[in-house]
Amino acid sequence: MKKLLMILTLVGGLSFAASAQKKVEKTPAQKAGNKTEHLQKNLKLTADQSKKVNAILLAQATSIDSLKKLKQDKKTSHLADQKIKQRTTASLNKVFTPEQQKAFAKLKADKKAKKDAAKKGAE
Repeated sequence: MKKLLMILTLVGGLSFAASAQKKVEKTPAQKAGNKTEHLQKNLKLTADQSKKVNAILLAQATSIDSLKKLKQDKKTSHLADQKIKQRTTASLNKVFTPEQQKAFAKLKADKKAKKDAAKKGAE
């Protein structure tokens, strides 16, 4: 009985570990949709703004995905990624009102602070 229980536990653990390693990659459209929804909620975008933001974010997600597929060295890839994100931010700021631009800048600053705090905690 103990052996059977041990085998079942082992099989269950292995299947859990195997399923945990499967990372489902989102499509660029899904990534853009999620980010648009997040911005819609936090910045109170109009319907027209949402469409424009989604198009901008879809272009960004597509560019970043194609960049990842090139498999360049980390430094080159990082620089290209930063340029894409800067262009995206500039495009988004053209769509946003001044109040939304301030709120967007705050969202980005909060995200950076959270990322920096996580990085410090990992060290």
